[in-house]
Amino acid sequence: MTSVLVCGSAAIDFLGSYNGSFEDYEKRYPTAGLNISLQLARLSTSFGGCGMNITYGLSKIGVPVTPLTSVGLDFRDHYLLHLNENGIDSRYVCVDEDYAHSAHCIIFSDESGNQITAFNPGASLSPERILPREIGHFDQFEIAMLAPEDAPIMLRQARDINKTGVKVMFDPGQGLAEFKQAEILELLSLSHFVICNDHEWDIIQTNSGLTAAEIIASHEVIVTRGANGVDLYSAHRDPLHVDALPNQKIIDPTGCGDAFRAGYIFGMLNKLSPVACAQFGCVMASTNISCRETQRYEIDREILETRREAHYGPLPGDGC
Repeated sequence: MTSVLVCGSAAIDFLGSYNGSFEDYEKRYPTAGLNISLQLARLSTSFGGCGMNITYGLSKIGVPVTPLTSVGLDFRDHYLLHLNENGIDSRYVCVDEDYAHSAHCIIFSDESGNQITAFNPGASLSPERILPREIGHFDQFEIAMLAPEDAPIMLRQARDINKTGVKVMFDPGQGLAEFKQAEILELLSLSHFVICNDHEWDIIQTNSGLTAAEIIASHEVIVTRGANGVDLYSAHRDPLHVDALPNQKIIDPTGCGDAFRAGYIFGMLNKLSPVACAQFGCVMASTNISCRETQRYEIDREILETRREAHYGPLPGDGC
C-alpha cells in the first residue's frame, strides 16, 4: 500500500461533557451573544488535532502515514511518547522552541453529540515547518490530506503539493467561516477531493460564491451528516448515500470526523468504490464515538473489515 501525507495540527484537547442538551438549554435560557454558563460533568485532556487524529486512525488500520506539522515545547511532555508508543512517524513534526505551547482545542459536548469548540493554533503557525516537497520520499505518497488549519498554512502546503501531481483532499474544518473568498477558491483549485460536514458544505458554497454543482463539476465531494450518514457527489455519476451505523451509543463524538477520514482514505488506497470507502469511514467513526477521548480507540485492519461486512454486507463494486 502506498503512503499518505497528512498536513494538519497536533493539538492538546480539553474535553468537557455536559449532562443535557444544548438545544434544551437554549430553549430554557435564550442566549444573547453566546453568553452562557455550563456546569460540566466531566473535564479531561487528550491528544488531538485534526491532522494527528487522522494520522492515528490511519496508523491503526495499517496505512503507512507521515504527519507534517509544527508543535511547541509542550509536545515533548507526553505527546511524543504517545506517538512513539503507537508507531507513528514523528520525523516531520517540527518542535519550534519559540513556542511554549502546541495548538490547543477546547471542546464541550452534550449528550446528543453536539459540540461547542474553541481553537488556538499555537505553534501550528510556526514558520519552521518544512514544505511537503522537502520530505525526501515524497514520491511514495498517493494522497495528501490537508487537514483543517489556518488558510495561509493550508495554501502554502497546497501550492507546494500541487507541483508534484499528488492528489489533494481538502478538509476545511470549522475554521472555514474565517476563510476569505479568494482563499477558498484557490484551495479548491488546488484540490481533487473535498470532505466536510453538512454545515461546512453550506459555508463553502456561501463564502466561495460557487454553487454545489460548480464545485462538484471538478471535485469528488464527501459530505458527512452525522447520524444521517454520508452523501457522495461527483460529476461522473448520480449522488450516492451511505447510512451511518445504527443505534450508536454516544460516549464522545470528538474526533469522529477525523476517524471517518482515515477509513475513507483506507478504501481509496485499496481502489474501492466511493460507497465502500464511506462504509469504512462510518465504521471508523462508530468505533471512535464509542470510546472516550480522541486517539484512544483500538482497531486494526481485520476488525475494520469484519465490522464493515457485518453492517453493510459484501463489498460493492465500481472502484474509486
